Amino acid sequence: MDAIKNRRSVRDYDLTKKVSYATLVELCRYAESAPSARNQKGREYIIIDDEKVIAELSLVSKGSMVLSKCNTVLAIIGKNREELSTPQMLDQDLACAVENVLIAATSMHLGSCYIGIHPIEDRVAACDEILGITGGAHTFALIAIGYPLEETVFYDKEKLDEASIHHNRY
Repeated sequence: MDAIKNRRSVRDYDLTKKVSYATLVELCRYAESAPSARNQKGREYIIIDDEKVIAELSLVSKGSMVLSKCNTVLAIIGKNREELSTPQMLDQDLACAVENVLIAATSMHLGSCYIGIHPIEDRVAACDEILGITGGAHTFALIAIGYPLEETVFYDKEKLDEASIHHNRY
């Protein structure tokens, strides 16, 4: 459970080190192990290590600028909703996959940073164009992945304010 509590958003990566393709595929396996409504398999993944593609993605939004400081990105792609058995649950399925990647990366001593793309339409359109996504599929999120420059945690690990816990009723 330490990987959950130790997970943090890493924004500076050691660009002299590259995450192996096999490790990135393993992260996709962890993502696909996340819950999926009615096992609809509405997710796909793009492993991105091309510097030019990463540079283009870093310009999509203020939040995606962190990509200019990493050399590997994992895009979480939602399949065409019209082809799914439970399309209204796709966003939850995709978010679960993102969280699995973040936790798995931490357990592998990798840094990661979640960049939200969906539901902001201009971000989705920009990423879809850069990544060549068509046919009703869409970019849900980008995840910067790499070896962190620093191991320090910049926030309190004990995030839970117990006043936010309620029992039986709000």
